[in-house]
Amino acid sequence: MKFCIYIFLFAVLFRPLFPILDYALNYNYISAELCENRDTPKLECNGKCHLKKELAKALKNETPSSSEKKVEITETILLYFENIPVFNFQNNQKVILEINSRYKNLYVYLNTYFVFHPPIFKY
Repeated sequence: MKFCIYIFLFAVLFRPLFPILDYALNYNYISAELCENRDTPKLECNGKCHLKKELAKALKNETPSSSEKKVEITETILLYFENIPVFNFQNNQKVILEINSRYKNLYVYLNTYFVFHPPIFKY
């Protein structure tokens, strides 16, 4: 199933390149038979005129005509309402705070007596 989807996407995305691919594969036939300027080899067209026509035709098929470009603009009103529940403060429980009596300050390296002073310079 994925393979079919990939083929379809490839065909849709690269559809404008199909005339170029056709020109590259059938270069000898197009330059000898389908070229409009095959009688005048001085122009060295080599089927580029046919390629130009095919690309124009592919572009014309790709863009919609003016009758299809009619777009109806409709205005819709979108209303979204969400009922937010009200927070009730009366149902809250009391928080009991306990002081941790097992806490001990075991930090020993408190050098509060040592204060660093910057060096004094004399002028």
